Amino acid sequence: MIIPYKSLLILRILNVFRSICTIFASIMDIETLEGIRKCPLFEGLTDNEIIDLMHTVRYRVIRLYKGDFLFVAGDDCLHANILIDGEVVAYLDGASDRHIRMSTFHAGNMFAPAFLFAQDRRYPVTVQATTNTKVLRILSTDFERLLELDPRLSKNFTFILSNLIAGLTKKVGMLLSSVRDKIIFFLKEERRRQQSNTIQLSMSRQELADHFGIQKYSLQRALNELQESGAIRIDGKTIEILKL
Repeated sequence: MIIPYKSLLILRILNVFRSICTIFASIMDIETLEGIRKCPLFEGLTDNEIIDLMHTVRYRVIRLYKGDFLFVAGDDCLHANILIDGEVVAYLDGASDRHIRMSTFHAGNMFAPAFLFAQDRRYPVTVQATTNTKVLRILSTDFERLLELDPRLSKNFTFILSNLIAGLTKKVGMLLSSVRDKIIFFLKEERRRQQSNTIQLSMSRQELADHFGIQKYSLQRALNELQESGAIRIDGKTIEILKL
């Protein structure tokens, strides 16, 4: 049978379109894999092992634009969420429409993993994108099956929960301390994380005040007192620790 020229042309266009879609899908898979690889849950697994395991569960990658909400406080935790790319913040609603910044998440981080299997599965915080972001979502039932398929995942998940509890314990201690002690604790943690006495702040003064759950003027006053005492030197978003 002779295929008309127009039909043949349409078929060729469709084949090219399918090829482009296939290439695009492969690129997206690579981007997703790179994000998953950064997650401590998959520590010790090869790329092929990760791909094989992910083929056994239902998941999807969602895109958030800056300012979009991943979830709000009170929503049910129905998915395991892994940040693939971008940045999000988690905060509590405080008094007088103020927010207390609890955590900042980057690629590879999981959000509130303990609530996946809690009796009360409602999120205690609101999570909002601060940049354009991609998040991998796995249904909680599929995530549970994923942990059962490889004992390394179960072990890694235990480590994640343990570190989360330790971090929250420090966070509670910081929130209950004085403004000065909050700042000193934060600066010491940043010195350890950045491995330098010269710290580059990623947050504005207002964001830092929200992180501590205090007013901006209280933060600025405490920073000035630390600088006047010779403990730190401030230059914009750069803080040099002199003696803490």
